[in-house]
Amino acid sequence: MTMKRIMRAGGAMTLSALAASLLAAGAGATPAAAATATLSIPYRNCEANDGRHYDYLVRVKGQTRITQEKKRIEVRLWGDDPGYDDLLGGPYQLLIEGSEPYYSIDICMNADTLDEDIGGDEVYAGVRVYGHPSGALLETVESNRIHGSF
Repeated sequence: MTMKRIMRAGGAMTLSALAASLLAAGAGATPAAAATATLSIPYRNCEANDGRHYDYLVRVKGQTRITQEKKRIEVRLWGDDPGYDDLLGGPYQLLIEGSEPYYSIDICMNADTLDEDIGGDEVYAGVRVYGHPSGALLETVESNRIHGSF
């Protein structure tokens, strides 16, 4: 009987601690949506911040389920191939300060970079979300594939 009371008390404390840690981690009563990443090439002729001109603007945007105050979004662009995928560019980084779950990164790229193999090209983005400043990997997601000939 004493053991039962101790287990109940311990269970209540464990649930309280678990609830507190979930709230501190940003988990609320509503479950968060899964992370998303959408890759697009909205237009040609991209001018970078340094004034250089590139063939394409590549945009990666999406939503993370991580709601902590500071997070670092890291994007790599890949060429999808049967054997192994080619790294086309990155990592490109964006620091988000605030609990906003949405991100968007614009990257200027040349056609010869996106032309990752002979024939048709398949490009996608790999997105990682890290805690800041801890650097802990919190989430990963891959975007859609863009098929084309660059």
